[in-house]
Amino acid sequence: MGRRREDRWQPPEHPEVERPRAYSLSEDARGPDVCHAVTPVPVWAWIQFPSFHVRVKAFAKSWTRDAVLVEWAQFGQQANAWVWRSAVKHRTLRADVSRRSPENAPH
Repeated sequence: MGRRREDRWQPPEHPEVERPRAYSLSEDARGPDVCHAVTPVPVWAWIQFPSFHVRVKAFAKSWTRDAVLVEWAQFGQQANAWVWRSAVKHRTLRADVSRRSPENAPH
């Protein structure tokens, strides 16, 4: 009674693995005249890593004529990168979709 079990399951201990970092455009590539969003804009963005590409749900924080600074969640942490403007498309949040439903449309 009250005896501790030695064979209880415990999560395995793994050394911290370095996560891949996304490529980000240089200051020369993204261009001058950066505009900053007052409220981040929801977007889909193609992010390039050293060995793969992935499309993520992100938010556009800033932009220039040629590039967009996007921010997304990666491995449970915040990540950001400058990507080409053509790699970014607007997306609609679910709350926005419900506001645009046919029942809420003006008559």
